[in-house]
Amino acid sequence: MRPSEHTRRIREVAILERMEATRARLQAFSRRSREDLTRDVRSAQALTTANIARAFLTAPHVTLVGSIVLAALILGPRRVVPVVVRTSLTSWVARNVRALVGR
Repeated sequence: MRPSEHTRRIREVAILERMEATRARLQAFSRRSREDLTRDVRSAQALTTANIARAFLTAPHVTLVGSIVLAALILGPRRVVPVVVRTSLTSWVARNVRALVGR
């Protein structure tokens, strides 16, 4: 081998070694990420107080339905249903008027 070929071969080996080390690190990171993801999904699906609170904070309709159910349990359905119907009708009409005016 000529000196330039020898130098080129040494460089190729060094590059291939770095590529293999990078590949191993990427595989380890990918494996850890998948394990973290499955653990997060399982913990997010668990019925805990924190998850219920997060659902109430992030989804206003869940809060609304929860409030209606709680009010129906406390006050009774006869007193809650007219209020819910009146309120939802009012908000529906207001939303549609806003949408029409906004066009």
